[in-house]
Amino acid sequence: MRRPVILAGVMVAAAVWAAVAGVVAVRQWPSTGATIARDRDAGVRRCAGRYPEPAARQRCADLFEIQFVMERNVAMVTRLLLAAGPLAGVALWAFATRAFAKRARRP
Repeated sequence: MRRPVILAGVMVAAAVWAAVAGVVAVRQWPSTGATIARDRDAGVRRCAGRYPEPAARQRCADLFEIQFVMERNVAMVTRLLLAAGPLAGVALWAFATRAFAKRARRP
């Protein structure tokens, strides 16, 4: 009888966590995105002084573009996992306990 009450309380706590973490992530994203873009732009500018050949400069700029995309994606996925992780954990816990409870009731 306690299980539904505990599950409901944990779900409410996880939903509050997701809402707060989502708001924080959305509010902090402009500064984080600007920092990542600023690092890319600075790196691309250094490519021009570092490599005299146009092809080498382009390869250097491409590497900074790849790094930019990877850092941006990592930042987004990290924020998503921080916000949605507790909800996914509670859902997995509820599913697992329900499945084990059904298995335990079988004769």
